[in-house]
Amino acid sequence: MRQPVQTLLEHVRRGLGGVVLLGGALPADTAAIAGPVVDGFCVLRAGGGGPVAQASAFGGLAELVRPLLDGEALLDGESGLDLDRGAGHVGRVAGELIAQAAAGQPVVAVITEAHLLDPESVTAISVAVRTTRGAPVAWLIGLDDVRRAPFGALGAVAVQLQRPAPAGDLPKATTRALLVLAASATGHIDEIGGALDHLGLQVGDLAPAVADGVIEATATGWRFRDLGVATAVYTNASPTERQSTHTAFVDAILGLRETEKGEILARHLAGAAAGTDGAAAQALGWAADGARLRGALEAARSSYGRAATLSPDPGARARWLAGAADTARLLGDLGGVGRAIREARVLTDDATLNQRLDRIAARTSALRTPQTRIKALLEVGGHTTAIGLILAGRAVDAEAMLAPVVSSALMSDPLDVGPLTVPAIAAGAMWTCDVRGAAALLDRSIALLRAYGAAEHLPAALIVRAEVGYRAGRWPAARDDAMEAAALASRLGQQPVRAVARGLALRVSALMGAPTEEASALEAESAGSEAYVLWPRHAVGTAFLAEGKWDAAVTVLRGVAEGLEQLGVQDPSVLPVAGDLVEALIRADKMALARKAAERAKDEAAASMSIVVRAVAERCLGQVGKAAKAKQHFDRALRLHAETDDRYEEARTLLAYGRHDGDRARLEAAADRFARLGAWPWLALAEDELAAKRPGKKLGALTAK
Repeated sequence: MRQPVQTLLEHVRRGLGGVVLLGGALPADTAAIAGPVVDGFCVLRAGGGGPVAQASAFGGLAELVRPLLDGEALLDGESGLDLDRGAGHVGRVAGELIAQAAAGQPVVAVITEAHLLDPESVTAISVAVRTTRGAPVAWLIGLDDVRRAPFGALGAVAVQLQRPAPAGDLPKATTRALLVLAASATGHIDEIGGALDHLGLQVGDLAPAVADGVIEATATGWRFRDLGVATAVYTNASPTERQSTHTAFVDAILGLRETEKGEILARHLAGAAAGTDGAAAQALGWAADGARLRGALEAARSSYGRAATLSPDPGARARWLAGAADTARLLGDLGGVGRAIREARVLTDDATLNQRLDRIAARTSALRTPQTRIKALLEVGGHTTAIGLILAGRAVDAEAMLAPVVSSALMSDPLDVGPLTVPAIAAGAMWTCDVRGAAALLDRSIALLRAYGAAEHLPAALIVRAEVGYRAGRWPAARDDAMEAAALASRLGQQPVRAVARGLALRVSALMGAPTEEASALEAESAGSEAYVLWPRHAVGTAFLAEGKWDAAVTVLRGVAEGLEQLGVQDPSVLPVAGDLVEALIRADKMALARKAAERAKDEAAASMSIVVRAVAERCLGQVGKAAKAKQHFDRALRLHAETDDRYEEARTLLAYGRHDGDRARLEAAADRFARLGAWPWLALAEDELAAKRPGKKLGALTAK
C-alpha cells in the first residue's frame, strides 16, 4: 500500500512530480501513509472534513497554501489570489506559489477527504496539481471515489486502501462471546444478549474486544470492524461450539418473539441442526426465497443448498435444489447449475418441477450465446421502431413509445428483456433526453449481468453507459466503461463493438488531455462504410480538436457529418457533431464552410428534443455571426444551457462568447467549468485567450516563505 507513495516521493527527490489518489482513505490512513516518509520535505496539508475547509469558498485551498504566505493575507486579493477571478485563476496562482516553494525544498501536499472540500477548492486544487507537473511536488489526495471529477481526470496513480484486521490476546469468555457475535445475523443487543445469557455469558464479556479494537459498539448493539475477523472467529470454532451457539440463538429469539418465522430464526435453526431437520429446511428455504427477491443472490444460493441438505424428503430437496440451480445461474456459476439440476432430476419425477429445470437449463445456455455484430442491438420489437423514429427526427413520438418500455425494463431481468435489447432501449432513452432513465436501466442491468457472469453481453451495455457518462460529465467513469468494453469485446471477438468502445475511450480521454491511444491508430482502423464506424471516426475528430490539429479535425468531422446524412440520421442527438465541426472550421479559417455547417445545425436542432443540441446550434450561429446578431445567439445559447446539467458545452459557449467580445468574466467562467470537469485541453485554450486579453493592472506579489 505504501509502495506507490514511496515511489512518488523518490520521483520528487529527483526533481519530478506526481499524484497518488487514495480511494476510500480516512484522514488517519493518509497521515499513516504520508507521515513517516516525509522527512526533508515541505509538507502542506488540507482536509475536507475540517470546519475551515467547509466554511466558505476556497476554505480548503486557504488551509493548504497558508504556510507559504507571509501572514494571513490569503483572501484579501493582495496576495495575488484574486478570488473574484474564479477557481481556475486561483488554482494557477496557487500552483505557481507551490512550485516556487518547491524550488527551494521538495513539497508534499496531503489532501484528506477531498470529496468534502468546498467546490471552489476542489477546482482550484486540481488546477494547481496540473500547474505543478514540472516541479518536485508530490500530491497525496484521499477521496471516496478515485474516479471523481476533476481528480479522476488528473492521470494519477489510484490506490484503493484496505485496512488490516486487528488482533489481540483476549480472555476465553470474550473469545466465546465473539463467536456469538460472529454467528449473529444482526448484532442487535436483544439477539446477542439473549444468546449470551443462554450460554452463561454476559454482555460485559465483549468489553475487552471493544477495547482491543476488534469490535465496536453501535446504536443498537455491536459489529466487527473487519468482516474477515468475524469469518475467522466463526470458522475456527468447533462444530459443537457453533451448534450450541445457534441453539442459544433459537432459544433467545423464540423467547423474545414466539411467532418469529423469518430469516434470522431460519439461520439459527439450520446452525443448530445436528442432522436432517424438515422444519429447519422449510424455514431456510423460505428465507432463501426472500433473499432472492431482494437480490441477495449469494445468501439465497447458500440457503437453498443448505435447505436441500437438511431436508429429509426427496421431493422437497429437489425443489430447493431447483432454487439453488436458478440462483447459481443468476450468479454465473454454470458448473453449480449443472450439478444442482442433475441431482434434482434424480430425486423427483414431478413433471412441473422437471419443466422448471428444463427452463433453467435453457436460460443458462443463453448466457453463452455470443453477439458479434453491433447491428444486433436493433432487435425486432417496439424499441426498434422507436429508434427508427429518432433517426427520422421524430423524437417526440419515440419518447412516447419508449417511456413505458424503459419503466418496464427497469423491473425486468436483462436476460428476459434480451441482453442487447437493454442497451438499445437505453440508447433510445438517452437520445430522447431521458439520460437519468438510461443511466438507471444500464446501472441495474450491468450489475445483474456481472452477477450472472454473462460477460458476452456486457460490452454493448458498457458502451451505452460510457456515452451516458460522457454526456452527464462523469468522464473518468465513462472512460473506464469504454476501456472495459473494448477489452472485453477484443477478448470475445466482437470487433465492431470493440471499434466503437475504443472510439468512446479516445473521445473522453482526449478531452481530459490523456488520450488512451494515438488518434492515427484508430483512424486507420475505422475506415469503412458501416454505420458503427462513425462513432470512432467522431472520436478521432474530437482528439484532433483537443490537440489543436484543426485541418485534420475538419477532414474527419466533415466525413462524419456526411456519413450521418447518407444514413438519414436527422436527429443530432444520436451523434452530436455540429459543435465540433463548426469549431474546427473556424479555427482552420474556413468561415464560409463554418457558416454552412452552422445553418445546417440550426435546421437539424429544430426537430430535436435536446436543449443541449439547440444551445449548441445557437452557439454555432453566434460564432459565425457578426456584432449584435452574434450576441443575440450567444445569449440565447446561455439561457438554454442554464436549463441543462451539461457544463461542458456551456463552458465552450462561454469560451466562444468571450473570444467574440473579449469579456474576461466569461473566459474565467469557462476556465472554471473546464477545470471542474477535468477538460484540460479546453482549459488551456481558455487560458490562452485570457493571456491574450491580460488586463493592465498587475496582480499582487506572491511571497513564499
